[in-house]
Amino acid sequence: IFILFLKAIKGESAMIQAKITEIGTEAINKEEPMLILFDKTATAALRKYSVIQEVSKDEPFSLKAGGTIAFDDQVYTIDYVGPMANGNLETVAHVSLIFDACPEEGQIANGIYLHPHRLPAIGLGSQIFYN
Repeated sequence: IFILFLKAIKGESAMIQAKITEIGTEAINKEEPMLILFDKTATAALRKYSVIQEVSKDEPFSLKAGGTIAFDDQVYTIDYVGPMANGNLETVAHVSLIFDACPEEGQIANGIYLHPHRLPAIGLGSQIFYN
């Protein structure tokens, strides 16, 4: 609580936390540096390709370039946040996390581009920290 208080004084947003509850059989592909996240409302067809997360938060998502997303102790820096990403995270915990360079045009509207450019090691119960 003290850390959240200090962040509020500095004008920083509090961290939003999520737990990975399911990983689809086709969700992780070393050839495609992307993770697609949803909450438990994802359809069976989507679940095959998705990472299901259970989000715990007290405030809206407001991710932006320069922020971080961590998977357990693996920290990634946000390079770009698509115009639909925060809103979709808010409603159905959906976002496409892209671990690759952000193109100058044609970015994924619901995407968040991150570096370093490698997939994180995740498993059931892994924690995601949005900051």
